[in-house]
Amino acid sequence: MQAIEIEELGVFIELENSTINIEGTEHFSLEFQSEILAGVWFQALLDLVETLPEFTL
Repeated sequence: MQAIEIEELGVFIELENSTINIEGTEHFSLEFQSEILAGVWFQALLDLVETLPEFTL
């Protein structure tokens, strides 16, 4: 399992097998067709989060 917390947005996101769970003011899950697809999407999200300070005010 991998997880990321974005404190500024009050969001916690975790990758568990082929599911990405997103918790904030509400909770929902994204179920992907495979663990590989879920992992690729999660990694893309991590990459975007790393650039937030560069593009936000």
